[in-house]
Amino acid sequence: MNQRILIVGAGGNQVEIIRKARDLGLWTAAMDGDPDARGLPEADAPVVGDIRDAGAVRHAARQHKVDGIYPAAELAVEAVADVAWELDLPGVTPEVAMRVRNKLAMRETLALKGGFNPAFRGVHSADEAETAAQELGLPLIVKPADANASKGVTRVDEMGQLAPAFERAHERTYGSGTVLVETFMEGDEFNVDGLMHDGKYILGGMTAKERSAPPNRFDLGIFMPPLEPPEVLQPVQNTVVAALDAIGFRNGTTHVEVIVTPDGPRIVEMAGRPGGGRIPTDLIPLTYGMDFMADSLRIALGQAPQEQRACERGTAVYWIPAKPGVVRAVEGIDEALALPGVQDIVLNIEPGDVVEPVIDCVTRDKLGYVLADGDTVHDAIATAKRARDLCRIVT
Repeated sequence: MNQRILIVGAGGNQVEIIRKARDLGLWTAAMDGDPDARGLPEADAPVVGDIRDAGAVRHAARQHKVDGIYPAAELAVEAVADVAWELDLPGVTPEVAMRVRNKLAMRETLALKGGFNPAFRGVHSADEAETAAQELGLPLIVKPADANASKGVTRVDEMGQLAPAFERAHERTYGSGTVLVETFMEGDEFNVDGLMHDGKYILGGMTAKERSAPPNRFDLGIFMPPLEPPEVLQPVQNTVVAALDAIGFRNGTTHVEVIVTPDGPRIVEMAGRPGGGRIPTDLIPLTYGMDFMADSLRIALGQAPQEQRACERGTAVYWIPAKPGVVRAVEGIDEALALPGVQDIVLNIEPGDVVEPVIDCVTRDKLGYVLADGDTVHDAIATAKRARDLCRIVT
């Protein structure tokens, strides 16, 4: 590839994406609002700028004369779509980007087709939230309409929890002030990562997950492939494809979360960017021998995908826990790394740092995680959990 690409988002989740672009022979610019973002040194041209600002993205795209713009981070999706549309580069339309970024807009669009949503309301005040709760009934999920990384997401089981849940979600919105109140969906949850090329869906892989206990909801561990049989998983994929079609998503990378309720699969959230947790860069290639990120970047440059699945193994990521406090020591890392099947251990904390209560993906990711693989998913889960337990953050 003798092309130039701008990757928007250069944090820890995007490092491997930037490396993949360079491995493919792409001249790569990477943009992030944090001048110390880990991915910036990996690029041919590091760009410091607000990834939510279409003007800043436009300036970078024009300055570096890129052939494509890649939305690597959730908060960049709308700005990237705006600029790609203006510069006649590959991507989704601004309207579609808004639908995958704003959870209320997504719900309202999917509601026109039916069968995708729980009952929901969009609210802007605590009083409106109370009215919605009375109409929908408990339990509920309360979350910001336009945040990311499980920020401000709370399960509400009694009315006394509603007002603080609303305030927490409202504080996490990015300008819209809109909070989504929806019926809690009981069931197993899956991540579904795939590509759309000219309206055709290509499955990268599905991950199952272990989730935190209420009231906060975030992943403690993920693994691929899921343990469920095809008769459970195929309807999940069918629901994802139908939902993407309903919102008009025709070209790009998608990460969709689905819960299998007693009434069938229902959409939790949709995203127009690659998933986190090393799903696109590591879990899919290690599980299926498929270079998902290569095709993802090709589509962003207007090229056709080329990759195929070559095998099926197992992979797992489990996050390392810690009690709140000041870190005194980090132990067991070398022992964990020596386990057969451990592919990587990432630690984002060291002695002297402060551990906050883990309430979402952001506070979780400040600690670290273990990535493991195996001949089967059972092997991968067992190895990842053993390695996780060996890694001790002492506070």
